[in-house]
Amino acid sequence: MKPRPSHRPEPLRARRPRPRATQPGRLGPIVLVSVLSVWVSFAAFAATDPLESLKSFSDFSAVDVRRLHAGDILGEPGSLMSLPEGISSQTCFAVPVTAEEAARRLQVWDPLAHQALKALAFHAVTEPCQVADFQTLNLKSTNRSCLWLLDKTLATTAGQSDLNLTRDEARQLADCAKEHPDPHAVSGCWSNLLLERATAFQRHGFAGLPPYEATGATVSPAAQLRAMLQEQPTVAAEFAPLLQQCGVLGDAGPAALKPFRYWGLYDSNHHATFVLGVVYLLPQGDHYQLLDAQYYVSGTYYTFVTLYEVWPTRVGEKAEALVWRGDFIAAPTLAFTKGFDRLAYGAIMVQEVKKSIRTFQADVKVRP
Repeated sequence: MKPRPSHRPEPLRARRPRPRATQPGRLGPIVLVSVLSVWVSFAAFAATDPLESLKSFSDFSAVDVRRLHAGDILGEPGSLMSLPEGISSQTCFAVPVTAEEAARRLQVWDPLAHQALKALAFHAVTEPCQVADFQTLNLKSTNRSCLWLLDKTLATTAGQSDLNLTRDEARQLADCAKEHPDPHAVSGCWSNLLLERATAFQRHGFAGLPPYEATGATVSPAAQLRAMLQEQPTVAAEFAPLLQQCGVLGDAGPAALKPFRYWGLYDSNHHATFVLGVVYLLPQGDHYQLLDAQYYVSGTYYTFVTLYEVWPTRVGEKAEALVWRGDFIAAPTLAFTKGFDRLAYGAIMVQEVKKSIRTFQADVKVRP
């Protein structure tokens, strides 16, 4: 499964962790601190108090700001969802730049330079999108994960595929790959498909996302995104202005906000996986909210969504940023997990998200 990780985490592995006293990825009890002492000794907040905001909507009722500024990352798996395919996590961390700068970097962050994030390709998409946006797309036959995608593409027929496609897309991809089965030509087939998907999204937004049909079941990535957000009503309420303006909630149609658009290719559990994504940024007075949504995923999982809220803080005379992050992923394999296995997936998710956060923090420190 992944995200762009954004700073996207590597999709979750389907193996059972070794039993241990503490589930992997779970933090011990969060250190409780007095809000007053944090205020006096370490930070002076602007119009919005981040600690009060966190308590109002997140799973973090108390936060030791000193530890976050020292580099710690808080993380908790989300509660079990009624949506069989969905899991979530929440994290909280700090970065040594202003809130405005942190939000800007999160919106356009390029994971390609970081091997740990397993990004095989990453490219900005223009508006309106153009053929040139996908010219660098290349499924290399020497890459193990790309071989998996090449095999699944060549095995696709008009009526069946293991990939996330509409019936029309399955037919078009099958005809294209059958006529030109070499990796370079198949890459061109995928370039055309992604261009059509990106064009449709720019015109119609989340409301116009076509479903995945070729596996035999009809799955709407937009419906799954909304269902996961509805599982956490306090989070959905906190981000309601952003979710409405980007078209996830409320009136149908293209978003009012202008996002950063991208396509990527990731190694997801040894499966090369294409994604099309958007990152929306909404200033909210002295703080910022972001939504990073993968609205198309070629296989392995259905959709991946990350929400961020970024507040200004101060450590002594230096401006820093406090960040809450919520991740939501929907994947078909999760529908077959229950109890301990499902909790294990959530714990693994926290570890993967922390990996991407540490990479982002390292980038910020290198280029402050």
